[in-house]
Amino acid sequence: MDNFFTEGTAVWLRENGQHLPCFVSACVGGVINFTTAQGQVYTYKVNALTREKVAVMHVSSVDGVEDMASLADLHEGAIMHNLHIRYKQDRIYTFIGSILVSVNPYKPISGLYDKKAMEDYGAHQLGELAPHIFAIANECYHCLWKRCDNQCVLISGESGAGKTESTKLLLKYLSAMSQHSLEATAKERISQVEQAILESSPIMEAFGNAKTVYNNNSSRFGKFIQLNFCHHGNIQGGRIIDYLLEKNRVVRQNPGERNYHIFYALLAGTDKAQKEMCYLSEQENYNYLRESSYALDSSIDDKQTFQEVMAAMQVMKFSGEERCEVLKLLAGILHLGNVEFVTAGGAQVSCKAALGRAAELLGLDPGQLAEVLTHRSMILRGEEISTPLTVEQAVDSRDSMAMALYSQCFTWMIRKINGRVKGKEDYKSVGILDIFGFENFEINRFEQFNINYANEKLQEYFNKHIFSLEQLEYSRDGLIWENIDWIDNGECLDLIEKKMGILALINEESHFPKGTDSTLLEKLHSQHSSNACYVKPRVIDHYFGVKHYAGEVLYHVKGILEKNRDTFRHDVLNLLRDSRLDFVYDLVEHASSKNNEETLKAGTKHRKPTVSSQFKNSLHSLMSTLSTSNPFFVRCIKPNVQKMPDQFEQAVVLNQLRYSGMLETVKIRRAGFPVRRHFQDFYARYKVLMRNLPAADDFKGKCEAVLCSYDSTRTGWQLGKTKVFIRESLEQKLEKHRGAAVYKCAMVIQAHVLGYLARKQYQRTRSMVVVIQKNYRALLWRRRFVLLRETTIRLQAQCRGVLARRVHRQLLETKRRREDEQRRQEQEDRERKEREAEILKEQMEAARRLQEEAAMLEVQRASVGRVHLQKQENRQVEEILRLEREIEELQRQKVRQESALTEDSLSRLQRLRDEELGRLEEEACRAAQEFLHSLNFQEIDECVRDIESALADGGTRGPAGKPTFNFSQPYPEEEGGAG
Repeated sequence: MDNFFTEGTAVWLRENGQHLPCFVSACVGGVINFTTAQGQVYTYKVNALTREKVAVMHVSSVDGVEDMASLADLHEGAIMHNLHIRYKQDRIYTFIGSILVSVNPYKPISGLYDKKAMEDYGAHQLGELAPHIFAIANECYHCLWKRCDNQCVLISGESGAGKTESTKLLLKYLSAMSQHSLEATAKERISQVEQAILESSPIMEAFGNAKTVYNNNSSRFGKFIQLNFCHHGNIQGGRIIDYLLEKNRVVRQNPGERNYHIFYALLAGTDKAQKEMCYLSEQENYNYLRESSYALDSSIDDKQTFQEVMAAMQVMKFSGEERCEVLKLLAGILHLGNVEFVTAGGAQVSCKAALGRAAELLGLDPGQLAEVLTHRSMILRGEEISTPLTVEQAVDSRDSMAMALYSQCFTWMIRKINGRVKGKEDYKSVGILDIFGFENFEINRFEQFNINYANEKLQEYFNKHIFSLEQLEYSRDGLIWENIDWIDNGECLDLIEKKMGILALINEESHFPKGTDSTLLEKLHSQHSSNACYVKPRVIDHYFGVKHYAGEVLYHVKGILEKNRDTFRHDVLNLLRDSRLDFVYDLVEHASSKNNEETLKAGTKHRKPTVSSQFKNSLHSLMSTLSTSNPFFVRCIKPNVQKMPDQFEQAVVLNQLRYSGMLETVKIRRAGFPVRRHFQDFYARYKVLMRNLPAADDFKGKCEAVLCSYDSTRTGWQLGKTKVFIRESLEQKLEKHRGAAVYKCAMVIQAHVLGYLARKQYQRTRSMVVVIQKNYRALLWRRRFVLLRETTIRLQAQCRGVLARRVHRQLLETKRRREDEQRRQEQEDRERKEREAEILKEQMEAARRLQEEAAMLEVQRASVGRVHLQKQENRQVEEILRLEREIEELQRQKVRQESALTEDSLSRLQRLRDEELGRLEEEACRAAQEFLHSLNFQEIDECVRDIESALADGGTRGPAGKPTFNFSQPYPEEEGGAG
C-alpha cells in the first residue's frame, strides 16, 4: 500500500458503502489525509488501510472517458466521477455504448448545437466524435436503411432533467437531415411537414407545460412523436400522440408552481383590443392563477411565449377566427374560475359579473350557466329531476367544467397539428418518446401515480431490452456468458396493473355509486398490505405508498375516484352544445362522440372507460409500437434540485444512477454484445470487406474470416448458432472500414458514371458549340458583308460622285463649247443668210432690171435670157451644194461629239442637229421656191424661140434695126465676180 500514498495520487476511498474519488493530500508520520472533490478530508493511519478500503484510481477515471463502457474502475463512484469531470468541462453528454447519458447544464453552451455541429455529426458515424445528442439522432436516421426497420428514441429521466429540450434537439437534427436529403435528391421546395413539426413545439409547450418545483418548463403530458420518412430520406408526414394531460392543474396548483404557460402568456401578450374583447386584467384578479402564490421568475418571458405561440399558430394554418376563439375560450376559463358561490337554500352565484363575462366568452346564457353550476339534473324513469348543490359541489362542478373545456381545447390543438403534419407512411418511421419524468412531490395525487406508472413501464422496457432479452438470447445461441444481475421492477408493475392490482381496485371502486376515496384506501390496504412493493403508512392517514424503481412514493387518496371517473354531467354537456360559438360546440360534440354520450347518463348499463384504464391501454399500445422498433436510449440526469448551473450534487446524481440501473447498464454494455446479426445478413452487409480473404464454404466461415481479420483476439465478438454477436466498438470499426470500402467502390463507379456523363455532356456541349459557332460565324460574316457592302456603297457613291462631277464638268464644258459653236455657227449662218439675202436681193434687182429692159431689148433679151437662166441655175445649184456640204460638216461634227457626250447629251445634240438640218433644208427649199417663182418661164420660152429664129436667119439683125446680142459679153455680176 505504500506506493499508493504518494502525495497527489488519485485514489478511490470507500466510505459508507460508496467509492469516493479522492487524492492524497498529506502522508506524514504514518497518518494519511484524503481530500475529496468537494473538499472533505478523511484521515487514516497507514497501517489501518486495506485494498478494500482504498484503491488507486485508474488513469481512465482520472481523466474521464467518453464511453463509460471503457472504464477500468467499474462501480457507481467511477460512473458518477466520470460524469462530474465531464460536467465541469461543459461536456454534458457521455456514452454507455450506444446509450447516451445527458446531464442538464441549466445554461446555454456556446457552439454545442449550431449548424456546424450538425454538419460534423452528419458526416461521421457513432463513436467517431465526442458524445452528443446529434450522434444518436444521426445513427437513428441512418439505421432506417442500415437495419431496415423502424427506429425509436426513448428519453427518460426525472422532471427537470432536460427531456423536452432533448426532444426538440432530436427534431431539429432530423429535420435538418431531411432538408439535406431534399437538396441532395430532388431539389424540391422546403418541406412544409418539417416546418410544421418544429413549429408545433411552442404550441404544445405553452398549452401542455408548466412550472413545477423541479422544472420551469415541465411537460404535464406525455407525447410520442412519430416521423414518417420516405426512401429518399426526407420527412413526408408525422403524427403526435398525447398521453394524460394533467387537467387538475387548470384549477389548482401546488405551492411554488404555476398554471399552464398559456394563461400567463395570454395576460402578458395580448394587446389593448384583445384585452377589452376578453375582459382581461391583472394576474392577481383570477382565482385559477393565484392558487399557488406564484412569484415572478425572470427566466420565463410570458410575452415572448405569447408571440411565439401566435406565430406558430399562423404557420400551422390556424385561421384568424380560430386563434380568436381559442383566446376567448382561455379567457372564459379564467373568468369561470372567478365565479363564486354562497349558501342560500343551496349554492347560489354571488359574482354576477364574472358569470356574465364567462357566459359571454363561451357563448352561453348566464341564467342557464348559473342553473347548471348550482343544480344537478338527472333523468329518472323518463323524468328530469333537478337537485340543488352545496357550495363545495358547485365549486367542483365549476372546476370540472373548466378542466373539461381546457382538456378538449388541448385535444383539438393536437388534432389540428396532426392534420397539418399528416403524410404518407410508405417506408419507415422514427418515434421520439417524451413522457413525463418520475415525480415525487410533497403531496402526490392521482396524476403523479399515473406518471410514475408510465415510468415504471418504460423502465421495464429498458430492462427487458438491455438485460433480460439480451442475456436470454446469449444463452439461447450458446454464447460463453456470465449472467449479470439487475434490478427487476416486474413485481412493482404487477402490484399496479395485474388483476386486483391498484389500477383494478381504483376502476372497480369508481364504478360503484357509493364508492369513496376512503373505501378505496381500505381496499388497497386490505388487499396489498403484505406486498413488498406496497407501503401502508402507520402515522399519516389518507395515504398509500408504492416502492417504485426510483424510490418510495406516498400518494394522497383524496380525489382519486372523481378524477378517475372524469365525469362530464349530461346537463353541462347539453348546455355547452347550445353555445352560440361554433368552436365550443365542436369541442363538446367531439368529446361526446368520442366517449359515447350514452355512458354519461345515470342508470345506463354501459360503463364509461375510466382515465386509468384508458391510460393503461395507451401505454400498452405504446409498448407494442416500441417493441417493433429498434430503440435508442437517452438517459437525462438532473445535477441538482435547485436548477442552478455548475452545481453537481453527488447525492442527487447517485440516486438517479442507482434507480436507472446505470451501473448494470455499464456492465452489460461492457461485457455484452449488443449488436447481433444473422450470418447471412452479416455476410450481405460486410462482404465488401472479404475480397482478399480466403473464401469459406458456408456463411459462418465467411463471417469468422472477416471478424478475425479485424479482431484476432476474439474479445470483441462471438459466433453463436445462428448469429454473429459483436460489440459496438467492433461494429463501429467494421462500419468505418465498410464505409471506406464502399466509398472507394462508389468512387470507382462514380468515376465511370461521371466520365460517361462528362463525355455525354461534352458531346452535347460540343454539338451545341458547333451550332453556336456556325451561327456566330454566319452572324460575323453577315456583319462583315453588311459592313463591306455599306463601305462599297459609300465608295461607289464617292466614286460615282467624282465621275458624275467630272462628267458634269465635261458636259458643262461641252455645252459651253457647243453653245459657243452654235453661236458662232448661228453668226456664220446669219452672215451667210445676209449674204444670200443680199445676193438674192441683187438677183431680184437684176431680174427687175431685166424685166425693165426686156421691153426695150427684146431681141437682146431673147439672146441673153438662156445664158442668164443657165447662170442663175448654176448659182442656185452651187448654193444647194454649199448647203449640202454644210449639212455634211454638221453631221461629221455630230459624230465627233457623240464619242464624248452622254446619252442625254447625244439626244440633245441629235435634236439640235435635226432641228438645224430641218431649218437649213427649209431655207434651201424656200430659196429654191423663191428662185423658181422669180423666173418667168413664158418670157424665157419666147426669148428662146426668138433666138432660135434669129439664128435661123443668119445670126444677125437685119436692116430693120433689130438689136443684136453678143453672148460672149459677160454679165456685170460675173465681171464683178471676175474682178
